[in-house]
Amino acid sequence: MKAGCISRFSGCGGLSLVELLVALAIGAVLSFGAMNLLLSSKLSFLQVQAQARMQENGRYALRYLSRELMMAGYLATRLPGTAVESDESGSPCFDYLLATRTPFEHLDDVSASGQPAAGRERLPADCLLAGQHLAGSDILLVRRTSGSPTAYAGQRLAVIGHDDIYLRDLPGSDSPRLQRGGGALPAGGQLWEYLPQLLFLRNYSSAPGDGIPALCRKRPGRSSNRMAPTECLVEGVENLQLEFGIDDDGDRVADRFAPARGPIERSAAVSARIYLLIRSINPIAGHTDNRAYKLGQVRQAPAGDGYYRRLIETTVLLRNQTVFGHES
Repeated sequence: MKAGCISRFSGCGGLSLVELLVALAIGAVLSFGAMNLLLSSKLSFLQVQAQARMQENGRYALRYLSRELMMAGYLATRLPGTAVESDESGSPCFDYLLATRTPFEHLDDVSASGQPAAGRERLPADCLLAGQHLAGSDILLVRRTSGSPTAYAGQRLAVIGHDDIYLRDLPGSDSPRLQRGGGALPAGGQLWEYLPQLLFLRNYSSAPGDGIPALCRKRPGRSSNRMAPTECLVEGVENLQLEFGIDDDGDRVADRFAPARGPIERSAAVSARIYLLIRSINPIAGHTDNRAYKLGQVRQAPAGDGYYRRLIETTVLLRNQTVFGHES
């Protein structure tokens, strides 16, 4: 063996210091490149995931609001706008939602307390959430029954909830009533579940301060004649604006689109436009939203933050307004 050699089967060989440093440098560059590729792939995945979730939330919210507006005023076998007597009475908002005379109501650009501008129609205090509404958004109140009966001609077609509210319509009667489902099944009559609700945007989703805007609703309570706890349906809804197609000449065709702020506009509305601004749940690193958004007559300035946003809209026909005359 040569002096200083470790292996006895070959001559001395190895890397010089320069070669070792070059090899380490190449390895570091390759590792850095692989890390950048991994981080880039992760960021791309998060972006696609956020956009997909935002799009899914937006579509669900738009479908939900569209159906509620199309069904607004539906009272089973009775004409929309029929005043139905109620056997139930409770808090001011509970009674307000059971007043079937008005198919829907629209509060435009409310404050954080849920109140519209001075001089406009207001809701009872227990309909609202003080300090929790998303300021500048709209509130929609819809009164309607379900689209199919729970009981028909004395036959049970679905489960009758003891605490649910039903429109009870007896054959030959001119006085349908709103009652809880605990009574006897009407012989030859009909039961239609009554489903009024108040739809609005809250400035948090699960816990106060979480910063996630949400589309929420309030409905009459099941176990008491007060309002049930607030339910949030969709996260990430940052702005809701409604405009209604107003028929000024009685031909049942919209002549203009404007907020329905009172009885005259509501009774002349034949269609509705829904504008939703949807936001990602979390900010995305490296993204800045510098776009302005126009929701009908409302313009939202650029936020300048890291959230993705998307504006979606649709126009729906108010089906029950075609037979709804006028409000007194």
